[in-house]
Amino acid sequence: MYYQLLFFNIGGGELFFIVLVIIMFFGSKKIPELARGLGKGLNELKNATNDIQQEIKDSTKDITKLKDSINVERQVKDMIFNETKTTSTFSEENNTEEETPQPTQPNTVSRSTSVHPKPKTEGEI
Repeated sequence: MYYQLLFFNIGGGELFFIVLVIIMFFGSKKIPELARGLGKGLNELKNATNDIQQEIKDSTKDITKLKDSINVERQVKDMIFNETKTTSTFSEENNTEEETPQPTQPNTVSRSTSVHPKPKTEGEI
């Protein structure tokens, strides 16, 4: 079976050749130091990324708090709720029930009983 690294599509022989060149170029004593430095660099990058993510989360919390304090719809609902609450406690204190107006029938005149006005004469005008 032929195995390849998925990263850069490198095979086993090519990887061996790359490692051999690195050992020849840097020497066997420098490779651990390079690996340590590379590890520290990656660790610092990870910490910086986490710090940036935390700052973004904190700023979105601040924005959410500001949005909630400015939320007009919520303030209006709270105001209406408080107004109805105080109105209901006021009516309970006075022990009076608020009467709701009953709808009235519209003024209608049936055609069969309608009376036509008497025409005015010249003297009445």
